[in-house]
Parts: sequence; structure tokens; C-alpha cells
Amino acid sequence: MRILALEPYYGGSHQAFLDGWIAHSRHQWTVVPLPAYHWKWRMRHAAITMARQLTEPPYQDTSWDIIFCSDMLNLPEFRGLAPARIASLKACLYFHENQLTYPSQQPREWDYHFSFTNFTSAISADGIWFNTAFHRDEMFAALTEFLQRMPDHQPLSEVTRLQEKSTVQHPGIDLIDQPSSRQPGPPRITWAARWEHDKDPELFFQAVYRLKEQGLKFRLNVLGQSFRSSPEIFQTAQKELANEIDQWGFLEDLNDYRATLQQ
Repeated sequence: MRILALEPYYGGSHQAFLDGWIAHSRHQWTVVPLPAYHWKWRMRHAAITMARQLTEPPYQDTSWDIIFCSDMLNLPEFRGLAPARIASLKACLYFHENQLTYPSQQPREWDYHFSFTNFTSAISADGIWFNTAFHRDEMFAALTEFLQRMPDHQPLSEVTRLQEKSTVQHPGIDLIDQPSSRQPGPPRITWAARWEHDKDPELFFQAVYRLKEQGLKFRLNVLGQSFRSSPEIFQTAQKELANEIDQWGFLEDLNDYRATLQQ
């Protein structure tokens, strides 16, 4: 099978999932990616950009059997703009996250448009995959509540149709060799997520502060990707926990990252 993979946010966990899935697949994949930043703009323009890209080299004379895309793509918009030979293909939509339940520091009414994009993309898809059952159930519960806010013509029956064509496909992982024995010394605590508010770093560091206040010995690694607008708690924690920190910041080398996790 020849699969056209459309990923408007090709980075981080989205990239790791897609690359891993392809590495263990028996099918032929063509990946059309966009860089992983400015996610709101990606959701807005990706359909336009990708539909145009597929009319240009090296894609204009290529044919596929199915579309595989992530929740960052406005699928019905893409189908309306793409060449007919592509728009008519069956499509599988993968939800890494959804904009109905994704944590937001400052929810604004216009963000509902991104939630509705997820909804219409799910309607347009022939199959829907979720990374976990919890995510699937949470999204459909939130979607039902969201649609009930509409003043009229509430498309609640669509939720049942979406559930019927949904399944769970967990992301794969590359196992790391476990050391035969643990290194001596106090327990090691590692933060391995992005430095963003949706990962709730405040709760994490509150727990770490409590360990320190109780006089418990530990070592700390704070990994993960950081950004210009990272939560202030990271700067504070770097100072407050300076004596406990072994590694602070993103590790570019995958072997260094794995070695840190093995400690």
C-alpha cells in the first residue's frame, strides 16, 4: 500500500510517532511535513500549503492509496483544495491531542474554531485513531458538551458516527536496555517533557520542593525542549534546586538522553 502522510507539525512526539510507525511498516510511505512551530498558524494554513505542494515536484505525478494525517490538519479543507486524485482517497486521522481538552492558559472564544476544525476533520475522515482510550473517551465527552452550546442545529448525532469509526492505536516505543544494577546514590528524578504549561511543571516542582523540605536526598535531571516563553517556574527551580541538579536542559544527543534515563 502507498500511503501519503500529511504532518503539519513534524517535530517532537508527532515526528517520533510517524518515523517509528514508518520504520516498522511494510507499506510505502511518502511524508509531506511542515516544521513544528506556530501551531495555530499551522492548523490554519497547512491545508492550503500542502494541497499546493502536491501539485508541484516531486509529488505532482505520484499516486497513493490512502491518506494518513494528524489532528493538526484541516482535512475537509485539504480535500476541497487538493487535486481530485488525492481528495478522493480514503483518509485516516490520528489524534495525538485535541483542541477541546488541551490545556490553555488563557482560553479565548476564537480558540473554539480549532476545536471545530478537529470535529469537521473527524467527520471527513474514513477512520479515526486515538493514542489512548482515555483520550478518545475524554474528547467525545467534551465534544458532546461543546456541541450542546450551539444555539440550534446541534449535530449531536455525528458524535455517535465518529465513535463507530474510531479505534485506539498506541504509539510505539523503542525500549532502552536496562542496567543490570542501579547506580549507587540517592534516587534520581527526571523531568523529560517539554517546558510548557500543559505539562503542569508547577505541580512537578511543588512535589520536588516538598521532598527537599522534608530533608530527603535525591538527584534531579530536567530535560525536555524549552522555548522562549517557558514557564517561570523553570528559572525559579534552577536556582532553588541548584544543589540537587545533575543535568539541566535539552540533550541533543539521543545516546546522552538514553544514558540519563538509565541512571
